[in-house]
Amino acid sequence: MGTDTCSILLATDLSARGDRALDRAIDIARQRRCKLVVLHVIEESPLVERLMARGNREADMEAAERALRDIVGEVDVPMELVLETGNPVEVIQRTARSRQCDLIVTGVARDETLGRLLLGSTVEKLARESTLPILIVKKRPHRPYRQVVAATDFSEGARQAMNAARAFFPDAQMTLFHAYPTLKADPDQDEIEAAKRAAERLADGFIANNLPQAGQPGTRLVLQHGMPEGAVPDYVRHHPADLLVVGTHGLTGLLRTAIGSVAERLIYLTPCDALIVRTMEH
Repeated sequence: MGTDTCSILLATDLSARGDRALDRAIDIARQRRCKLVVLHVIEESPLVERLMARGNREADMEAAERALRDIVGEVDVPMELVLETGNPVEVIQRTARSRQCDLIVTGVARDETLGRLLLGSTVEKLARESTLPILIVKKRPHRPYRQVVAATDFSEGARQAMNAARAFFPDAQMTLFHAYPTLKADPDQDEIEAAKRAAERLADGFIANNLPQAGQPGTRLVLQHGMPEGAVPDYVRHHPADLLVVGTHGLTGLLRTAIGSVAERLIYLTPCDALIVRTMEH
């Protein structure tokens, strides 16, 4: 992922909460010495069309651009502001392609602490459809990502997610976290030990095949008994973690391409930022 040609796309809704994603996107662009494309999409709807037809469409666009510039302010990275109307997911993907972006950064629509919906529908749909990695920013950035936890099932998708996180955040300490379930809901110790040994064999093969050529010494491996949607958030809450990395297609079907199951719940249930990497077929 060369920083000479690639850019980062920030999709913003111009809200105050969007400042968090903006600050993180600027920080990443600065570290990677690349351009930041800031996009705001005015969603098309019959109401929007009627209002814009009644008023001055050009004046409305200028007002939105002023708001965008006010939020962005003066920054020390190359930046392009893009303002468009249309279907947000389609416009985001089209803009990312045309500007040669290799990462999409966005924020959360709401911050519900009681387990209600965390991501807006645009982000959810984007996560299901985008071929580019998506960084969902929840927390205000105080420093670069130092502790990255990659949820892994040792699949090709997990490998691609790990490598994407390494490419974007090469200085971070990475923990590969694997939750191994048992067939029975109430297993005895022998069944847990058997499941652990099977997980260790998978882990050994994955590390032997992937880590040496990645040249990443010091990667930690954590194996824990349980279902991913319970074990991963629990681990993240009790250990330093700035970023959770999730692949969206897995060997076991746990992390499906349409992220409707485990991957989606992991993103909802963990308090830290999340990087979603969709598996690309070779």
